[in-house]
Amino acid sequence: MRRSGFLNSSILLPLLTAAVLATAGIGAFAAWADADSRVEGQPPLVLPAMRARPVTTDTLLIGGFARGSFAQALTVLASDLSGTEREMIGRHLDKIFLPILPQAGLAQGGRLRLAYERTMRPDGSTRSIQVLAAQAAVGGSMYTVFLYDQGEKPGYYDDWGQSLDPVPWAGPLARMRVTSPFKMDRMHPILRRVLPHTGVDLAATKGTPVYAAADGSVSYAAPRGGYGNLVEVAHPNGYSTRYAHLSAIAVRNGTPVRQGDVVGFVGSTGLSTAPHLHYEVRRKGRPVNPMAVQLTATSTSQVGFELPWRQERRSLAHLLSRAPTSTSTGRTLSN
Repeated sequence: MRRSGFLNSSILLPLLTAAVLATAGIGAFAAWADADSRVEGQPPLVLPAMRARPVTTDTLLIGGFARGSFAQALTVLASDLSGTEREMIGRHLDKIFLPILPQAGLAQGGRLRLAYERTMRPDGSTRSIQVLAAQAAVGGSMYTVFLYDQGEKPGYYDDWGQSLDPVPWAGPLARMRVTSPFKMDRMHPILRRVLPHTGVDLAATKGTPVYAAADGSVSYAAPRGGYGNLVEVAHPNGYSTRYAHLSAIAVRNGTPVRQGDVVGFVGSTGLSTAPHLHYEVRRKGRPVNPMAVQLTATSTSQVGFELPWRQERRSLAHLLSRAPTSTSTGRTLSN
């Protein structure tokens, strides 16, 4: 039997369909099929509608007395949850409490209160969790953490609004070029005698903005002897920084500052031969080399003065107070 030079229509149609799908997508194929069916005088080809399967989100409260790691405690306090979900919560609590809890989990015993948000897949499995607030009472002390979103990224804060996520220090100037290093036996260029240089001198032109190296509170903002115009900032981790010889001061004593806030402008006030920034770092009152500390020091941001934080903390504290204290299962608040 002689074979025809054209492919049979039963073979041709699937090949054309695949080619159209590969080059133009399902939408184009539907339009092509519809146009083709009109030419043939047949009913239009209708593709089945695509329907999204939604996820659900709810808020759960868990609480009670238990001992051991957080994951172990949850097997007692939330036995109705899946093992996967308890493991997710345990890992999350381990990370959140690590900076403030002196021991892992509830150790020899304690009380846990927890409010968290859960996202579930259509099949009922847990896709993700996010702890909103948690409280651990261990060894006679109470440790409370709250989730707070400042608009840039969410973070966890303690009861006083201090961040539990340390951030590296930043330099006080955009460009850090040292012209005189930290040295305990430097010859003073004006007094002409050997005196400790308890900071570093950084090259900059007059009027250059000077930035706070980390979050803190202004403890001094006024002229002081050879320092000239001086700003000192106290940081929550026991450090303080000094910015001296300023041409102008941009902050007031007692006000909070955030990392990167302008505290003043480079000048040559006090005992100074030319415009530059004298930058000091002190640890519990003792001067340390700023360039060594700058590479390793971290600080924590504080939001305790902010009204939105106080409002959010009040709301989460109320939510946390509704967590059970002695029951063995959690409560779902909303779906």
